Amino acid sequence: MNDPQRIACPARRLWLQTWLGVGGVALATSRLRAQRPAPTEDDTLRLTTELALVNVTVMDDKGGYARGLRQEDFAIFQDGAIQKIEHFSAEDAPFCAAVMIDASDSMRAKLGRARAAAAHFQSLIRDQDAVAVYAFGSVVEQIQDFSSSRAVSPRLATARAGGRTRLYDGLRVVIEALDARPEQRRAIVLISDGADTASDTRPQLVARQASQADVLVYAIDLHDPRFPSRSPEDARHAAWLSDLATATGGRYFKSPGGEHLEARFGEVVAELRAQYTIGFYPPNGYDGRTHSIRVVVRRPNVTWRARKSYS
Repeated sequence: MNDPQRIACPARRLWLQTWLGVGGVALATSRLRAQRPAPTEDDTLRLTTELALVNVTVMDDKGGYARGLRQEDFAIFQDGAIQKIEHFSAEDAPFCAAVMIDASDSMRAKLGRARAAAAHFQSLIRDQDAVAVYAFGSVVEQIQDFSSSRAVSPRLATARAGGRTRLYDGLRVVIEALDARPEQRRAIVLISDGADTASDTRPQLVARQASQADVLVYAIDLHDPRFPSRSPEDARHAAWLSDLATATGGRYFKSPGGEHLEARFGEVVAELRAQYTIGFYPPNGYDGRTHSIRVVVRRPNVTWRARKSYS
């Protein structure tokens, strides 16, 4: 039996091998294809098994998304050493997202807003996008499989709050599901108001899985400061979620009591559609170790976010 704390080579890389190797389909842009000679069998193997993808969000000084950037505007570093960008994509690419709703006992008064926000998120997608919905309390349940429908599953309306909070277990399940998806841009949109209270999965494993699977985490914190203050454990958990979102290139939002929740979901959709995707070959391939990643955007008056590492 496999050790649950060990992580195999992500299914994402196995899918890349099939996608890039069938029918002459190449991940690189036409410009990249023109620069590279016709691939040999060894070249194809290297491309399909070693390419590392990084999604980058770039903001201008007015708070909008910076568009129209080119490959030469970016640089990427692994462990401090600059790497050659082998893939660059700026198109409005399809995305795949999993909405995770905290359905533990503390969410009784907020679950209605969370359900409505998930339905709103589903209504914003396009035919090429896909969204799944999960709920986690004492159990982790898939409410809706990945779907391109703009109508959320009726099962969401029957979800009820109760029990403890298996957040880390839920994240592990959802990351594994996203890891098997083909889309370049994949994200978790997490709605929760408190700390994990019941998981068997360790948070360190969740962070490593998210790094390996190239998943962006958008965490929406529903804690309302008008009510009794957080316990030290809840405060540590909020800090961990914020760190996880930052490390993956996502965002951490505060939405007290679920206020403006639908607006937050709209912001996530807009961001996923405005990102740039760059790819490089890790110098030693995927060696099972964690390596730091640093992206630099060579344009004035912009800020950017991207994941901080890969494994």
